[in-house]
Amino acid sequence: MVFTKKDAPILIVFGQSNAHGHGTRLPEKEKISTPLTNVFGLQRRYNQAYGLKDVVWSGFTTGGMNLGECQDHTYCLAEGFARIWQKKTEEGCGLPPLYIIQISIGSMGIAEGERDGLNMWWPERPLQLHPGALGEVDISLYPLAVQILSLAVKNLKNAGKDPKILGLHWNQWETEVDTGGESIRNARRNYGELFHGLRRAAGIPCPIWLYRPLSDIYKRPAELAELTEIFEEFVKSGEDYHMMDLTQSGLWDPSRTDKGIFQADCVHYTAEVHRYFARRQAEEFL
Repeated sequence: MVFTKKDAPILIVFGQSNAHGHGTRLPEKEKISTPLTNVFGLQRRYNQAYGLKDVVWSGFTTGGMNLGECQDHTYCLAEGFARIWQKKTEEGCGLPPLYIIQISIGSMGIAEGERDGLNMWWPERPLQLHPGALGEVDISLYPLAVQILSLAVKNLKNAGKDPKILGLHWNQWETEVDTGGESIRNARRNYGELFHGLRRAAGIPCPIWLYRPLSDIYKRPAELAELTEIFEEFVKSGEDYHMMDLTQSGLWDPSRTDKGIFQADCVHYTAEVHRYFARRQAEEFL
């Protein structure tokens, strides 16, 4: 893909624990503590609030840039893609600055009130904003995401740039399968309405990347199959949905308990998988 100097490419990463690489702590030497010069993100201290008039971009680091929970310095799509973009810039590829938006909290679903405290992505959830680590954090994520998306695009346009969303990555499904019941029966409608609302907030073309459900730790094969079918229907709809599918990677090994892609809990992806996600997304544009 050819970018102009006026372009402002945006990578968006939303979801639950796998969206921010739960349990994949970066070693000290791999943390990005000095802000990158060609990749920008949204620091919690300036942007984790309702009622903002504008967003504040800061040079990207691996600490403090998830507007959900505060598990920082992990291997994840945002971190890996930022490294690739910065490296390509330093190699003289002529890329414009990249802008990254991250919002995720572990274990959070999208259904209404199915599990106490575990549905912070439910669009109609009453406003709550209590920052912190998993187990303490309480944020109504959808209204925050809608506000941030709208303001971020507006901010870049006001700066004379042409914002282009590279992808809105929705790395979340586990809570729906684990909950079952109404959360699965209403999942097709709930996801459709959620994605429509996020796209409406962005106001510009917004490719959405889903993640193929692969963990069978929840022992709910019917629910897993149903949600997989729903995601596949989105991808086949022709409405700019895509699937990040680890079964098509060299990492996938269904003969193993961890399938070659999960940590010991068989739920959370390994650091190697998050590096794969970053490379896979980079292949689309670089």
